Amino acid sequence: MTGTLQGFDTQEPAIRELRRKIRYATEADNPQLLSLWLSMEETLTPACAASRWRLYAAEFRLLLDTLADDLIPDHWRTLCMDQIYRPLAALSRIADGESRRRQLNEFLYELRTTSHFFQASLTG
Repeated sequence: MTGTLQGFDTQEPAIRELRRKIRYATEADNPQLLSLWLSMEETLTPACAASRWRLYAAEFRLLLDTLADDLIPDHWRTLCMDQIYRPLAALSRIADGESRRRQLNEFLYELRTTSHFFQASLTG
């Protein structure tokens, strides 16, 4: 797992297991897993804005890392690409200062770059 998830790993073992399943596509035949995970994460959304930012950034990172992993089945990577808008939209809603807007733009740039690089492998 990426370091950005460390602070949330101890909160809920079930969510930690879902993150692992998503990142390594251990249930790649279960597309509902992504929606379940994001919904469960939403129930943990902390009140503190900084904690919410870290949670949504960690979701984004997990989905982007999975998308960029060419050892993961293409259909799973495509599903991750289809869901990556959810944490990005949440980050956009809470980007309340110049620093956060800049970081959000960096996430968007990283997504554009990564998706462009892997587009050919995902579209066949």
